[in-house]
Amino acid sequence: MAAEEAPAEIPAEGEEVAETVEVVLPPACMDLSEFPPKIDFFDNMVAIDEKAEKIEGANNFRKVSGFPIFGSGQTTEDGFLKVLDKVKALHGEETTEKLLWFNMRREPVVYVNGQPFAPRNPEDLHRNLDVSFSVEELDNLEVHYTNILKDQAAKEQTIKTFRDQAFAENPMDREAVEEVIKVESIKGLYEIHANLRENGFPNLETFRIPVTEERSAGEACFDMMIEALKHEPASTPCVFSDQMGREEQHLVWSLHALSRKFKLHLNSGKWKILTLYLNLLLMT
Repeated sequence: MAAEEAPAEIPAEGEEVAETVEVVLPPACMDLSEFPPKIDFFDNMVAIDEKAEKIEGANNFRKVSGFPIFGSGQTTEDGFLKVLDKVKALHGEETTEKLLWFNMRREPVVYVNGQPFAPRNPEDLHRNLDVSFSVEELDNLEVHYTNILKDQAAKEQTIKTFRDQAFAENPMDREAVEEVIKVESIKGLYEIHANLRENGFPNLETFRIPVTEERSAGEACFDMMIEALKHEPASTPCVFSDQMGREEQHLVWSLHALSRKFKLHLNSGKWKILTLYLNLLLMT
């Protein structure tokens, strides 16, 4: 039996009643109402060595040797907590430093029953969305898509989703399978982040770096990372995640590790020169 809601408190005589303020979202940068959600996971997704340490709910989790830098595929809701607990354990339980999490994805991510999903064009279910909007517009789009799925679930208690049976380099070789899911919970990625800050990780800071899956990060993306990192000590833990946690993410965070290593020894002027050099690497 569901617990009853607590009755609303009656204001004392003469006390002003606070007005409920309805939050109005800016218009979405694109209409995703007909875009079905597709789960981020598929068979044969794990690409790291079988002997490597694994974290349940965080495919392809790994760490740069000698640096507090971690990488992972998109985690489950529980996987987020396991990754952060692991980082905290390795870095020190009493640290008051920030913990930075870089979300290397353009597309919205919504969690259904604790599993991550992203919208797909109904005419092209095999490709990630390739959209060109600002980070602010993409963050707003994620809220809108979360509300779309919540509205669908409220009407039917189920939603239609898709999944790939297995990974193939050529998207057209992938087979999408339809699944109807009974909905127990729906949360936007932004809500997962907020819950983590409220429950044990108040120093967590998150950044969206809008990289398209299976493409190299561009100069603007690297500039965003430099802006986030330029005032941080080299000891600040950083986690990089994308859908799969495979090759493209590895390039970005390896360059980040290299820049961190040099930052330990360089003054600010040489640090700026290094960032320009790394930008050139990303453009090649």
